[in-house]
Amino acid sequence: MATQFFYCYQCHKKYPTHQTLFDTLYEFSRSSPENCPACGGARELRVSVDFQLGGGDGEFKVVSAFLPDKLESWLGEEEQEVTLYPFLVVLQNCEGKQFCWMPYWHVTGKEARYGQHAVCLESRQFDSLMAQFGERMLEPV
Repeated sequence: MATQFFYCYQCHKKYPTHQTLFDTLYEFSRSSPENCPACGGARELRVSVDFQLGGGDGEFKVVSAFLPDKLESWLGEEEQEVTLYPFLVVLQNCEGKQFCWMPYWHVTGKEARYGQHAVCLESRQFDSLMAQFGERMLEPV
């Protein structure tokens, strides 16, 4: 379960998003948050995440959020179109350590369904996996 809010680091006010996490991340991947209505300062997106088993629980700053250039869709049950929205979200904890969180949603019609098994890796672990992937892609098949 995750909660999200905007935080102004000038006047230290918190503003709830009043949106689903899906909508908040989707908009954040497209543009920066609006400035603080109280002081006009820049705001950042923060999320509180419970990763279970004590694995990095707490409040994180959302550094960036990405979606693939092209989303995959298919016909699901009852011939409804299903679209997969796999995000790559870079989180930063209070010590400055960064993590790569990969939540995803299946959107059927207008309903976004959260993927429960979202992975969250420390950025060095993610970089290591991507480097191995890059090396493997250069090998002949």
